[in-house]
Amino acid sequence: MAAKNDFLIDAVRASYLANITKQNAQQKIDLALSGGCDSMVLMHALNQLKDELNLSIKAHYIHHGLSANADDWLTFCRAACEKLNITFDSKSVDTQSLPRLGVEGAARKLRYEALAKVSDGVIVTAHHENDQAETLLLQLIRGAGLKGLAAMPEYDKEKNLWRPLLRVQRATIEAFAATHEISFIEDESNADTRFDRNFLRNDILPRLYERFPHAANTIARSAQLIANGLDLHQSIAEEDSESYFSEDLARLNLLMMRELSQERVINLIRWWLEKHHHKMPSLKVMKEAYKQIKDMRRDAQINIHISPDTSIRAYKNELWLVENTNSSGDFETYWRGEDEITLPDASKLSFTKTNGDGISIDKLGTHTIRIQNRRGGERFKPIHDQPTRTLKHLLQQSPLPPWEREVLPMLFIEDQLIAVPHFGIHYAFQAQDQEESYKISWLR
Repeated sequence: MAAKNDFLIDAVRASYLANITKQNAQQKIDLALSGGCDSMVLMHALNQLKDELNLSIKAHYIHHGLSANADDWLTFCRAACEKLNITFDSKSVDTQSLPRLGVEGAARKLRYEALAKVSDGVIVTAHHENDQAETLLLQLIRGAGLKGLAAMPEYDKEKNLWRPLLRVQRATIEAFAATHEISFIEDESNADTRFDRNFLRNDILPRLYERFPHAANTIARSAQLIANGLDLHQSIAEEDSESYFSEDLARLNLLMMRELSQERVINLIRWWLEKHHHKMPSLKVMKEAYKQIKDMRRDAQINIHISPDTSIRAYKNELWLVENTNSSGDFETYWRGEDEITLPDASKLSFTKTNGDGISIDKLGTHTIRIQNRRGGERFKPIHDQPTRTLKHLLQQSPLPPWEREVLPMLFIEDQLIAVPHFGIHYAFQAQDQEESYKISWLR
């Protein structure tokens, strides 16, 4: 029994030294505390290592409101922290605010969001090796790609999320709790096999472990090997990105279609979507996107919906990642000096005071600016020694893609079009060098 208990403390220490810091500075630990066996054991283990590793520990209870006992659990966690002289706080979340994710998905998403908001250190959770095995099997059943199958990393640098028990099995954690007489609560929902994870944990995996005692360890090892494969794919995508992306990662050069294999093109597009924080589409959607791009006629305009909110579109030998917005129809609003104004389509116009860039404050005078959508027939003169032309003609000569041209907001003084954000200012209202001005930005 002692060896197992020593193993748990050693595992937490080794994970800390490998993933968090080797410096002498005090490390702030924000522990996700549910009151269950796993998180209570982790809190006691961290407390044992507090002086050795110079840790500052704060525990956070996220109140989901899903159980009639949740208030009692909060009280239990607060008392446990007081006994160990560990700072404690709690935060409530509403899982009904995300109905499309289901109870499990909403609780998980809101829990991590809440922890990220309150944390000023590294977020620590008590996920262990059996959790890792369950996660990989669930992702296999759902047909996940490499990112899903890589399951949970021991340390997620992007989220600053640390899982020090990920190499420790549930049996070892339970033995530690018994030896140290650590009290914990039992969540009655853990027995509800309507939830997929509970079905695996309670009905399927016990039989698997009975036949294959080391299955949790070997499945978790497979997850790590898949994670290594994911790292390789991302490295290849990062190398490819240097040759085919615009500097701001907004556009992807179609030259890749001639120079890269289908697998590398799909890998690069997936990497692109991830960089812009989009949910990964299915392999079926990605293959269909590849086919449409490959078969696209020269200068054709494609519109591939990869999600309800996002499309991949093509223009001038480049792919663009475009947010889909619902047309708000004709609108008309007025700017009266605000720093920012929200338009009916949820885009925003910002007005920043500067010098020599944008609309001249002096030339604007006391006029009120009317903002409206493009309606056709507008005429514009952004260059003094060139004739007034239709806005349609001028935009066709610009690098703006067609879908951007249609939704550009127009700024008028009476019937005079004075500015088109991201395109130009009427010559009569342009600020000169060092002249006080408003720089206008359109934020979609």
